[in-house]
Amino acid sequence: MKFQIRCFSTILCVLLLILIFFFFFRWRYIDDDGDPIGAVYFTEIHERRTSSFLNDYMESKDNNYFATQNLTVPILVWWTPFTYDTGSYIQCRNQTQCFISNIRKYRDNKQFSAFLFYGTDFRLYDLPLPRYEHEQWSLLHEESPKNNYVFSFESIMNMFNHTATFKRHSDEPLTTQWLASIDDLLDQTYVIDVQEKTQLQKTENLAPIIYIQSDCNTPSDRDLYIKELMNYIQIDSYGSCLHNKDLPENLRNSLETMEHNEILKLVGKYKFALAFENAICTDYITEKFWRPLKVGTVPIVYGSDQFQNFLPDNHSAISILDFATPADLAHYIHKLNINDTLYDFYRHFKLNRIISNDTLLVRTMSTRTWGIHNDRIRGNFINKFECVVCERVHKTRKDSTIKYQAKFEDYGCPPPTTFDRHGKKLERTGNWYRTYVYTRCQVEVFQELIDQKNYSFTEKDLYNAASKRFSPSFQRNEFLR
Repeated sequence: MKFQIRCFSTILCVLLLILIFFFFFRWRYIDDDGDPIGAVYFTEIHERRTSSFLNDYMESKDNNYFATQNLTVPILVWWTPFTYDTGSYIQCRNQTQCFISNIRKYRDNKQFSAFLFYGTDFRLYDLPLPRYEHEQWSLLHEESPKNNYVFSFESIMNMFNHTATFKRHSDEPLTTQWLASIDDLLDQTYVIDVQEKTQLQKTENLAPIIYIQSDCNTPSDRDLYIKELMNYIQIDSYGSCLHNKDLPENLRNSLETMEHNEILKLVGKYKFALAFENAICTDYITEKFWRPLKVGTVPIVYGSDQFQNFLPDNHSAISILDFATPADLAHYIHKLNINDTLYDFYRHFKLNRIISNDTLLVRTMSTRTWGIHNDRIRGNFINKFECVVCERVHKTRKDSTIKYQAKFEDYGCPPPTTFDRHGKKLERTGNWYRTYVYTRCQVEVFQELIDQKNYSFTEKDLYNAASKRFSPSFQRNEFLR
């Protein structure tokens, strides 16, 4: 009898723990009908719902269903379907609550307050126009301008009230979106002694430099520079760009394997790694930058013009901009490659596990309230940004004099540049610069249409007007690459 009671008590406790777990982690993902909505974690690879799911959901409701829902908290709507949540409550700081959905029809509800836009899917011909005075617009865009050049123009950035971008000055900075923690930079799991690295160059026929990249057509035109650099120093290129060395079969899907244990081990064997971003913009820093720092390899950087602000110290990476030509850079790498003391100078923070507390990197990580890699304790920056908007909406409801306005510096990136065949930087030329100029023409046409209160234009209308302004003989296939 006592045994049965103990078993029953154990089962009851287990069930109670499961219920607590479910409530704590999943309560948000319940829509107004009580149907479960799948949690979306940004860095997770999983089966995603699609726009057809949202359309089917809307068609299952009466025409006035969304406008007449009796909601008592502000409504936030993802205009660009992103989380595919049909409707759920979020609770933020100070018990602040909002209702959030990917259903555009909630705009007709009296509680509607703000739109959220995911930058990659932002289209000038598909916006909630005319915009009403009480509506707030919010931009989430962690990607480079390669995905959408419209945010490089001030008139577009002025449309937003709230931002979460890779820029350090945005309302929710995402500059460290690829770094889990400071401990990752101090961890020595993959660190190899410099003498062993030198030996590996002989025994495994490794070059001094590793390059892993399969996106070969980028606004930074990085491969033009790297191709010239290869004339002066050996580089092992494992991706499809400038490919000369094969990865194991199980590591060839870059999206799924970029943080794979075997990739980290491979990068750790090399003395240097090319960390060239796909586009050049202040504070745009990705895993290409962090990965070599995590494994004890020295990054050679082309990307943010202020990347040094996010280094563990002021001598843990090499900038190509410090060298007049690729040949000069190669000469310096050769010098470091044969001098262990000079090489390890760049790894001082790693070998001694020291990062100064007054660096911008440490200050940023200490104040960041979200995590990555499906952090179920702190959540992700999507959840955080939704709460930023929610809390601000509540503030403006309480005090109508409070106004939020995005700045050009919250994203605004410079025009793309390219390189000549000798690795010299060139401005105002190249295919990506033409794409930038064409986008500027679209933005100008868009602004003129808005000023004329013409909100019914189509994609074709915008394309035709911008094309004439860009070039009388313009053809869309000029940009097909």
